[in-house]
Amino acid sequence: MATDPARVASHAFFPFLRYHQRWTKFTDKGEKGDVKERPIRFASRADSYIFSYYRYLLAQPFEAELKERGLDASVLAYRRVIGPNGRGQCNIHFALEAISSIRALGNCFAIALDISSFFESLDHGLLKQAWSRLLGGARLPADHYKVFRAITEYSVVDRDELFERLGYIGPKYLSKSGEPIKGYLVEKSLIPRRLCTGQEFREKVAGGDGQKSLIKKHRKPYGIPQGSPISDLLANFYLLDFDSAVKRRVDELGGRYFRYSDDILIVVPVDRAVAIDLEAWVRSQIALHGPKLRIKVEKSAIFSYEGNGEDQNWSRVIGEQGKNGLEYLGFRYDGRNMFLRDSTLSGLQRKAAASAKRVALGLLKRYPEKSTDEIIADFNVSAFLQRYGRVEDFESKADDVRNWTFWTYATRAAKITGPLGLPIYRQLRNYRRNMRAHLKRALEKGR
Repeated sequence: MATDPARVASHAFFPFLRYHQRWTKFTDKGEKGDVKERPIRFASRADSYIFSYYRYLLAQPFEAELKERGLDASVLAYRRVIGPNGRGQCNIHFALEAISSIRALGNCFAIALDISSFFESLDHGLLKQAWSRLLGGARLPADHYKVFRAITEYSVVDRDELFERLGYIGPKYLSKSGEPIKGYLVEKSLIPRRLCTGQEFREKVAGGDGQKSLIKKHRKPYGIPQGSPISDLLANFYLLDFDSAVKRRVDELGGRYFRYSDDILIVVPVDRAVAIDLEAWVRSQIALHGPKLRIKVEKSAIFSYEGNGEDQNWSRVIGEQGKNGLEYLGFRYDGRNMFLRDSTLSGLQRKAAASAKRVALGLLKRYPEKSTDEIIADFNVSAFLQRYGRVEDFESKADDVRNWTFWTYATRAAKITGPLGLPIYRQLRNYRRNMRAHLKRALEKGR
């Protein structure tokens, strides 16, 4: 079906299923972090096959275009980038390359920018033009046009509303005032992968049986659904002209340009005034690529580095990001070493602390007569840490990112970054010690 242009051109796409990722931003101890939310939308199985195949078709001319424009070492996200050893690279390699550029230039400025609401801000008209140019024509073929419409004029069904309509979510508890509180009525693992048939969709979801339709139409002339198999590539080639313009300007200044999705890093051996002007110019350039596309001033930061590259002094010239040094792709650079970003460790520790509470309650019920120290001595802490930390048989799994946990990722990062990343091992020792402390505190508090 996906490889038949005629069938794709006449295919009826389902709405996307939508849910929201929520998390609390890292902040100083004692302060309350802002709650952030990202809408994730995923397609039905048949639609996903079509999106995936057309991503494959577009990826080939996109890679050729990157090479022709000299952007293949600058545009890094959502691509298979092959390193000198002939193997694929990940964000660890990209962060190391960027920081190595700072060290190689010595006296320089690093400009870090973040595109605000990237996927939700892509202009549909400009996306269509970029898509047509990539295929070498003035207009999109009928099948590509159908895929374009499916990804821009899309509809969504809220996951929780759907689960409630299908009977998986409903009144489960009563509040103190007697008001019903909704919850899952079945184990999540028992919810079928195929939520409903086509007929059930028409009757129960689309309003065919007289109930209100759950389908919500995206009617704005901008924005594509983050989470579809093709959205990442579309966002990448949407900015081809922007990438070309910025890289050309940065090359003239003798610097390096890197973009990983919405994260931009520019390293240039210039003076302070030129660096500040360049940051403002980049923000003005992004505005040329859609009325909703912009870089927030508060998300911009400029860092000054001085030294011979082995031992640099740094200072933050403008911005609020990176109070302990430049942060890029999950790492931090303080002029001497690379570290795992502080918020990465903090977020993992919060998750592990919550898990420790649940584990502690179970252990206290199972061993009420034992002391805290006796329980910890008998408890397999290593097995507990594997959920957030190390996995067994690391060497055989480390090359497959699908098997990575935090521990395998962090250990691999320390190995790849070499002497520059030696502090990462110290961060890992602290992490393991803190996990034990979380479990002990949870046991003591549960008594």
